[in-house]
Amino acid sequence: MRTRPVLAVALAPAVLLGLTACSTADEGGADDAASATPSASEACAAGDLPTLTEGTLTVGAGEPFEPWYVGEPTSGEGFESALVYAVAEELGYAAEDVEWETVTFEQIISPAIKPFDLAAYQTTITEERAEAVDFSSPYLTSHQGVIVADDGDYADATSLADLEGARIGVTAAQTSLDAAESAWGDAVEITPFNAAGDGMTALTSGTIDAMVMDVDQGVAASTVYFPDTQVVGTLPDVGEPEQLGLVLDKDSELTECVSQAVDALEADGTLDELRTEWLKSDDVPELS
Repeated sequence: MRTRPVLAVALAPAVLLGLTACSTADEGGADDAASATPSASEACAAGDLPTLTEGTLTVGAGEPFEPWYVGEPTSGEGFESALVYAVAEELGYAAEDVEWETVTFEQIISPAIKPFDLAAYQTTITEERAEAVDFSSPYLTSHQGVIVADDGDYADATSLADLEGARIGVTAAQTSLDAAESAWGDAVEITPFNAAGDGMTALTSGTIDAMVMDVDQGVAASTVYFPDTQVVGTLPDVGEPEQLGLVLDKDSELTECVSQAVDALEADGTLDELRTEWLKSDDVPELS
């Protein structure tokens, strides 16, 4: 297991903000379908799952940052840390049977063999990525948020038009780039950054006027890591809703069981509870 010191959360926000960057019953009726379909815990017992290490669920994650991870991933605090332990419990694993592996975003979405059974790293489900990896059922529908400096020229922006002419930062090769291009076209100057934290540093130094990233990550960035900034709104969705999923090897034997676990947590209200506890973006308006 490889993890990073908690102190890094306080000392290196630019690094920690590295990237952020659903079945129907047949005609027999819902009751018949429910009785014929075993639950995740019945069909996917921990002792029977072909994990990398027998009896252990190895989970990949990046450098911990809020709201996804509060402190080390092992803490169980933060949306994705709590989600992983809830999925593990649904599959029959005790907390001590969960091992964490620090990985990069590139490792997660590449077609190479993975050093983990599943990864929880704010990974948007896309058709292109699904050609290289498997995704679980989605556990969160997300949006792209716009962050500005409290004392900047765009602090009072309430619409897309208010930001025309601005220098907008995005994370290269992430969905924030597509969302920004769709929202403004040539009306803004878009600057890609290797990591969201690099863009936030540029924002606070005045190099750019706004930064686009996942809104939940943006709320944490503006309240924890870069307190002199604020989220002014979200961008309109591009195409299908942007959803996050747990990542597994392509054609993994675990994918169906992990998806069943996520579906069970959605059905019993656990995911709603985790979203309410850890994500603070419900009141952020959409820019139009």
